[in-house]
Amino acid sequence: MTRSPALGPQTGAITLLMAMTLVMLASLASFYSARSAQMDQLATFNHARSHQARWAATAALAGAQALLLDSSTPVDSLLQALTACPEGVTGPQWQCIRLTPEQHPAMPQAQLSTTAVRDLVESPHVLTLHASARMGTPHSQALVKESVFVPTVAPAPDLQEPAALVLNGCLTEAPGAKLRVCPLVSKGEACVGTAKGPAVLTHFVVDTNRNGSISAAEKNACLALSTTSLPGGGSKTGPSQAVPRSPCTRAAWQSVLGSITDAQLQAWSSAQERNGLTAQTTPPRSIYWIDSPNDWQQSVGTANTPALLVFSAKACALRCPRIGANTLIYGSVLIDSGCNDDKMRGWQGGTIEGQLVVQSGIPEWRSGTVLARPAGRNAYILNWPDGMDASRVQRVNGSWTASTP
Repeated sequence: MTRSPALGPQTGAITLLMAMTLVMLASLASFYSARSAQMDQLATFNHARSHQARWAATAALAGAQALLLDSSTPVDSLLQALTACPEGVTGPQWQCIRLTPEQHPAMPQAQLSTTAVRDLVESPHVLTLHASARMGTPHSQALVKESVFVPTVAPAPDLQEPAALVLNGCLTEAPGAKLRVCPLVSKGEACVGTAKGPAVLTHFVVDTNRNGSISAAEKNACLALSTTSLPGGGSKTGPSQAVPRSPCTRAAWQSVLGSITDAQLQAWSSAQERNGLTAQTTPPRSIYWIDSPNDWQQSVGTANTPALLVFSAKACALRCPRIGANTLIYGSVLIDSGCNDDKMRGWQGGTIEGQLVVQSGIPEWRSGTVLARPAGRNAYILNWPDGMDASRVQRVNGSWTASTP
C-alpha cells in the first residue's frame, strides 16, 4: 500500500502542536511551582513577622505593668493621660488612659501602643491593659490584653447589719422635729418589719459621771430619739467604755469606709465628672465629692445603682450643707463635720435610703428620713479577691488574652 503524499505535512503540524503544548504545560508547571515556593516563603515570612508582633506587644504589656509597679510614679498621675478608647469600648463609664511603652531594643521597627481601660462605676480599681504592636504590614499585627488591680480605692469593711445612722457624738431632736430612722428589717417594709440591725450607732458617748464606763442611761441620754422617730424599732448602740473624741478621730468614717481615703474618693468623683457621668446618664454617676457649702437639692441614686455623697470638711467649714426636703438619696451620705456638733446644729435632711454617716453629733435635728438598705453601700463596695493586697499593683489571674487587631 502506498502512503498518501498529503499526510506528511499534517503529521508534522500535529507533532509541532503537541510539542508546543508540552512546552507550555511545562512552563506553566514551572511557573506554578515557583509561585507556590514564593507563597510558602511569604507565608513563612508573615508567620515570623506575626510572631515578632506578638513578642513586641507582650513586651509593651510588660513595660506598662512595670510602669504601674514603679513606686516612684503614683498611679493617680498616670491616670491623667486620657486617650481614645479601643474599638468596642463606648460610654461615659469607661476611662481610657494612654501609657507610653519603651521601644524594645531588639525590635526598633515595631510600632507600639498601650491603652489602659477602666470602668469608673463598677471597677475603678481594675485596669485592663491593651498592648498592640505592628511590624509594618497589615499581616504583622498583634494585640495582647491583661487586667491588673491598682490601689486607686481601698476595700471597705463588710457590715452584715449596717446601722441606718452612724455618728461620732450625740443627738437631740428640735421641737416639732419630723424624723424617721429605721433599721434593716428581716421581713416586711422598712419602718414596719422586724428589726435585724441597729437603727443608730455612735462611736462617742459623753461619760457624764466620768467613771470610765458608759451606762445604758448615758447611752440613751446621748441618743435622744423619741419612739416616734424610731418607728421600726432597732437598737441604739454605742461604746461601753469611755473614749476620747479630741483630737477628732474618724471613727464613724472608718467604721463604714475602712481605709478608703479622702484623696481616693475625690479622685474617683473627679474622674466620673470629667468623663461626663451624671444622674441622668446610663449608668448614672455613683460618687459625688462635694466641697460646696450650698444645700443639696438633687435626687441621686437608685436601688440598682446607689450613690455615695461625701460632704467634705471644706463644705462643712462653717455649717454642713443640708439636704432638700423633697430630695431622695439612694445610697450613702457622709458628712465630715470634724467632731464639731455645732456644724450640724438644726440640720435638715430629705430622704436617705441606705445610710447616713456623720463625723460628729446632731444637736437639734429638725427633719429627715433615714431608711437602712442593704444595697445602700454598694456604690463603693468593690470586688477584691480574698487575700488580695489592695495597696499594690497585682495581675488579675486568668485575664491574659491575645488576638489580631
